[in-house]
Amino acid sequence: MQAVCDVLEELVSGGFIKNYAIGGATAAGFHGEPLATRDIDVFLEPAPGSMLVALEPLYERLSRMGFREFEQEALLIHDLPVQFITASTGLETEAVEQALSVEWKNRRMRVMRPEHLAAMALAVGRPKDRARVVYLCELPSFDRMAFAAILTRHALAERWCSWASTLGLTA
Repeated sequence: MQAVCDVLEELVSGGFIKNYAIGGATAAGFHGEPLATRDIDVFLEPAPGSMLVALEPLYERLSRMGFREFEQEALLIHDLPVQFITASTGLETEAVEQALSVEWKNRRMRVMRPEHLAAMALAVGRPKDRARVVYLCELPSFDRMAFAAILTRHALAERWCSWASTLGLTA
């Protein structure tokens, strides 16, 4: 994981991407207990003036850095599958912009906040996302006021009320 963080930081410092944040189960694990996942989800914010809509330019750059092997839709970076996702919604962009900068094993990385992770899981709405929402909302560090503000900004408050009632969570 540390080597993946180094590659991500190199992409930022080289100006190839404006920003990134680790999301999904990997990010959720940073806020509590590690969660099982098959890959690392990395959300990207394109560099200013860049039109990184397609990920081919990123993959070309990473190929020049020696990373060419794929495992399903994930690129192997130092033997870890990494799935790159362009932040395409307002919620995803906000989650990247407001990600926490954390130190882990002497490496810097950007990790999405649990409140954004829960809102993104709510927006996607798969069965596994329901379990993730419960997990995240029960974390001691989960900020319910910040979560409520995110839900309001991204028109997810009504869906949250329905989920919270079904899942037995306090709204």
